[in-house]
Amino acid sequence: MSLLKKNKIKIYPIFLPNAGCRTRCVFCNQYVMTGEKNPNLEFIENLNIEEKIDEIAFYGGTFTGLPKETMIKLLSIKPDIPKRISTRPDCISDEIIHLLKQMNVKVIELGIESLDDEVLNVSKRGYNSEDAINAVKLINNQFLLIAHLMVGLPQDNKEKDLDTIKNLLNIGVKIFRIHPTIVFKNTELERMFLSGEYEPISLEDAVDIVSEMVMLVEANGGQVVRIGYHIPESQKKFIVAGPYHPSFGDMVRSRIVRKIIEKLDVKSVEYNKKYEAWFNSHGNKFLSVYRKIVDEDRITFDGIDYKVAIERYLTSK
Repeated sequence: MSLLKKNKIKIYPIFLPNAGCRTRCVFCNQYVMTGEKNPNLEFIENLNIEEKIDEIAFYGGTFTGLPKETMIKLLSIKPDIPKRISTRPDCISDEIIHLLKQMNVKVIELGIESLDDEVLNVSKRGYNSEDAINAVKLINNQFLLIAHLMVGLPQDNKEKDLDTIKNLLNIGVKIFRIHPTIVFKNTELERMFLSGEYEPISLEDAVDIVSEMVMLVEANGGQVVRIGYHIPESQKKFIVAGPYHPSFGDMVRSRIVRKIIEKLDVKSVEYNKKYEAWFNSHGNKFLSVYRKIVDEDRITFDGIDYKVAIERYLTSK
């Protein structure tokens, strides 16, 4: 099983920060977080996309919270090219699903963040766990669904994060993006942090929790397509607090490797060279285990396939 994405599709991204959002979540200021500005709609409609692309993606904000006429105009850009949109559970309905299917939308990235109602309420997400589950059921099997989750939100903890993953897997979600909560300037979360109402999760705890979440996903045949939060260099000055690390994804992968080796008392590992950083970085260089690089795209622990090793780790806890 390859853990690194191959044959990546070419996506033309269009950023719509905060567009269509009904509320402002405590952690959110997309202008600060991404450095992107809301482009002029007329400019977008007249985009001359000459390069060969596989998808047009509308990122940021809540696409299905936009007026219907605006959605149609945006989705009419290069109608033959499949579209990808980002939205939230309370902006999904049968009517919207019908429209998206008509307009060549193939992928929906759904900002679920958590299935714990207390976490959702304090984070001012504007919906509850039932809304999220209903949205998943409407989307699943009609579009490629990617669920976005966060750890370390206000009132969150490891048990809630693992329950969220388990519940989503149980209702058929297979693809995820997971990142820790970062405190940015000019957000309500910054005020909560400075007043002592909110304490960010530590980097150590974030890596530990996300590593467990990733293992649960992959043991159940799912995929985590993004671990950690990409923050442009120009925007890093706006980070106030939280477990940001530019190599967060590799840290999580290295932690998974270490957990398996230590828990199952592994003596030897074999892996393709592209996974080498996971076995030799972030504290793993000094693990007492025999390492062998192989040509095949695989990882094994004492001859046991990666997925089977994860299953054994999870059942041995």
